[in-house]
Amino acid sequence: MPTSASASAWTTVRCSTSTQRRAILPWATAFRSQATATCAIRRRNGRAVARPPADLLQGRRSTVLASPPPDLRKPHPPSLSSRALTIAGWSAFLVAGLLFLGLAWNVTARSALVALDSRVANFLHAHAGGAALTFFFAVTQLHSPLALTALSLAFAAVLARLRQWYWILTLAAALGGGMLVNVVLKASYERLRPHFEDPLLVLTSYSFPSGHAAGATLFYGVLAAFLVSRTYDWRQRAAAVAGAIVAVLLVAFSRMYLGAHYLSDVLAAICASTVWLVLCLSAGHALVRGRLDLHWLAAAIVIVLVIAGAALVPDEWWSRFEDAVQQMNRLEALLVFGGVYAAALLLLLPAWIFPIAAGAIFGFGWGLVAALLAVGASALAGWTLSRYVLRRWIEPRARASRTYKAVDRAVAKEPRKVVLLLRMTPAIPCCLKSYLLGLTRVRLDHYMAATLAGVLPDLVVKVYLGAAGRGALAQGGALNWTLFALGIAAFATLSFLVGRKVRAKLAL
Repeated sequence: MPTSASASAWTTVRCSTSTQRRAILPWATAFRSQATATCAIRRRNGRAVARPPADLLQGRRSTVLASPPPDLRKPHPPSLSSRALTIAGWSAFLVAGLLFLGLAWNVTARSALVALDSRVANFLHAHAGGAALTFFFAVTQLHSPLALTALSLAFAAVLARLRQWYWILTLAAALGGGMLVNVVLKASYERLRPHFEDPLLVLTSYSFPSGHAAGATLFYGVLAAFLVSRTYDWRQRAAAVAGAIVAVLLVAFSRMYLGAHYLSDVLAAICASTVWLVLCLSAGHALVRGRLDLHWLAAAIVIVLVIAGAALVPDEWWSRFEDAVQQMNRLEALLVFGGVYAAALLLLLPAWIFPIAAGAIFGFGWGLVAALLAVGASALAGWTLSRYVLRRWIEPRARASRTYKAVDRAVAKEPRKVVLLLRMTPAIPCCLKSYLLGLTRVRLDHYMAATLAGVLPDLVVKVYLGAAGRGALAQGGALNWTLFALGIAAFATLSFLVGRKVRAKLAL
């Protein structure tokens, strides 16, 4: 930043002739752009960047600097630009995901990796003792679930003091969701822990993947990402990332040293947590930039909870539930399910899980019938309530909404097409569309025909996913659950892309 000493280097040169102006114009233009960019930097330490002379920015005089100020630099170093960080993050996502799949396959198939795990575990157990044992026991205790929760709360308090609300949301999603994913993976693979005659730790839970390594990866990953976002110095960024890597490796090695996990357990935990961490950081970044709605984030959280709940529910519970459904009259069961589904839609509750549940309970055919009838009934009820009962309360508030104005203009031109496109996009809650469309001039027959046609593809995919999930429950195995999860992820991605296209078409 230019000081009083460096300010003396500024020498004002009046350009009295056109030759002088032509000679100095390229240099002055380039320096003006650099100076303007430098003044836009918000310094994190609270010091303001000095502005260049006003006559340079106003174009009244051209100024020459004997030697450029040392603090003039770009906001992001070229080696750590925003694009480079994005590429690095998604590269880590891809590599970590492939490594986890490879490790999981080797553990399931009991390949040579399992023998290597046993040799490494026996070697470390034979040489455990002394000061190293005390040190690694302290490391693993400092990263227990209780200690990690305390560290996360302290970090969240610091973020709240800095008013970094999206980072608090990212931290909660990363640690909460990541540990839930870890529990689901343990329940899916059911790998026993290393067995020794004189164990250092006595543990009864499953081993693959490591919970301590997963928690450390998630916590230190969010911490390093936050520190990287707070500085433009590449040395400080590199130090933050290196410190996080060292901390994670220490925790992972401590679990192996104490005989709690195999080598593949900690590697798989780091890989799986890296995948989840990249997703959470990307979602948080998109929320900050306004590229992601909380609606989509909530949908992703519900997806994780659904898969986790289905995987963690004991098999005998599913057997009892299936027996109870089979003992009921099919028509009675369909009516009860459809009524609950329609009520959830009318109350604007997150009801997208109901079609998946319909496929899991009734199978694909009857599940599709139940879901289609429930959506049709809720759409008709919402349209009727909005037009004839609640219009005087809803319409004044709706007219202040940009979404309603865009829908009203589009419906006036092409009613059936607009209703069809609206029903195909998940960007707006289902029954909110019914309430909005009830305020427009669309005819009931056009409205119902376009509604049923628009929701049919969405319901077909969701009911099929439910039926496929039922098959995964019946057959078991990590492969079936992996394919089921990939199907849900593919459907969510497709819905997001379709939603963007429809919103662009409607100019929402």
